[in-house]
Amino acid sequence: MTARFDLPLTPEEREELARRVSGLTRRPALAAVCLGELPPFVRQDCAACGLYLEQYALPLGLGRADLTDLLEGLALRADLDGVLLWPVLPEGWDEAAIAASLPPDRGLDAPTWRETLELVLARAEQRK
Repeated sequence: MTARFDLPLTPEEREELARRVSGLTRRPALAAVCLGELPPFVRQDCAACGLYLEQYALPLGLGRADLTDLLEGLALRADLDGVLLWPVLPEGWDEAAIAASLPPDRGLDAPTWRETLELVLARAEQRK
């Protein structure tokens, strides 16, 4: 994957997404799963936009089966609008196989951080 997840939202993007969130009756919710720590801007962007972020910073020694089990469990939760597998996995791990544990309507496979948040909002808007 050639995702661009190293860039936070601009202030204008935060404002636009926050405006969309303010029109919803239910706060959009994102689960972000990564091995190691999420970059601080992920929490900052979600807070600024009004999104609920449930983060899972997992130990680097976690096994693939444990990661897949977690993703499958998160995918079953109706209170989440999407599950993001942060796009940095250990070398040699089959990202596509792991991501396949998420149903297409729950996983977030977008090329940028902004587009990932757009998908979360779009799903939340559909669930009004």
